[in-house]
Amino acid sequence: MKRLMHLPACLFIVAALAPSAPFVVAAEKEPPPHPAVGQRFMPTDVDWSHPVYATTFDNAAALGDWKLEGGKTMRIVNGRLVLESDPGGEKPSPKDNHLVCWLTKEMPADFLLEFKVRPQDRKNGLNIIFFNARGLHGESIFDPALKPRSGLFAQYHSGDLNNYHISYWAGDRGTANVRKNCGFHLVATGKDLVVPAPAEAFQTIRLYKHGGTIRLMVDDVIEVAFDDDGKTHGPVWTHAGWIGLRQMAHTVRCEYDDLKVFPLKP
Repeated sequence: MKRLMHLPACLFIVAALAPSAPFVVAAEKEPPPHPAVGQRFMPTDVDWSHPVYATTFDNAAALGDWKLEGGKTMRIVNGRLVLESDPGGEKPSPKDNHLVCWLTKEMPADFLLEFKVRPQDRKNGLNIIFFNARGLHGESIFDPALKPRSGLFAQYHSGDLNNYHISYWAGDRGTANVRKNCGFHLVATGKDLVVPAPAEAFQTIRLYKHGGTIRLMVDDVIEVAFDDDGKTHGPVWTHAGWIGLRQMAHTVRCEYDDLKVFPLKP
């Protein structure tokens, strides 16, 4: 019943984002960075020996575990997952150019996600991780009863899905953000650690989720952190769900490698 309490607000937001209405985002008050931001962190409760999912993307068969919504292409190139969008000129179309690539296997409620990433241009683009994603009534995100999705952002943060998402790389914005959905609630900010890395470097992203404790690390350093109190924006999302990799259209092209999801120890 608690989940249903969020439904009216989400439906209101979706109505506001309909094609007949202008997309106006009210000014937000950014929460201060969590005290843990900038610290090195390696959780001790991860079951590193028993990943629930792992791929090196060395075989094109790995694409069978992923579903692309929006964008241009999803393919394996030189043993890496490559996701691409057509930027569509200076003003990308909001309908077809952004993308979300879902891991189709359901993941546990608490986990550590790890992967390597290399954007085509670190100063131009924005990447996101969606996690603990389910329908508003607990459905699979692939339930045919849910509305179709095509990469348009509002479909994921203010439609018929509950989830968390983290923009871990945002080009010239300079910050990493955590949002809680449904509703696009900005709940935490941190410092973007992807932009300043060398252009050719692959960085290791780790996302740790345990109850309401959320930590996103870049090369073992906490970039952004959030402790969900289960009250301010509704209950903690403690359900199993799905993980998705999102690229906004101006990312154009990004490579991923060595993706694993580990369970946490009891």
